[in-house]
Order: sequence, then C-alpha cells, then structure tokens
Amino acid sequence: MIVGLMFFPALLGCLLIWHVARPQKSPADNSNRINKIRLVWFAMTREEMFAPHFAWLRRDEAENVQ
Repeated sequence: MIVGLMFFPALLGCLLIWHVARPQKSPADNSNRINKIRLVWFAMTREEMFAPHFAWLRRDEAENVQ
C-alpha cells in the first residue's frame, strides 16, 4: 500500500528532475541549469510573488465549483 501512495509523488519528482536535467536548447547553455534550479525553488517558496503576474493564481478553485 505504501508503494501505491508514493507512486505519484515519485513520478512528480522524476518529472521535475528530468525537466531540470534535460538538454538545454539554444541559446541556453549548461550554466543555465543553475538558474533553472533557482527558478524552481523560487516558485515553490514564494508563490505570492507570482500571483500579481498570473490571474489564475489569485482565483480560489473552491469558488468556481457550482
């Protein structure tokens, strides 16, 4: 049962690692990988700073349920 509960978080973690580690497209180079890691950390820890720029972050999903 514990394996079943850990499957989706592990899948999400693998997806995150893949997107950080995948080959960079031009004009980015390998040094941009550090900035990608910083961006992921920034998005996870400071979501209130993204809300003014993305309207969907300001909406409460519970208010949309009818």
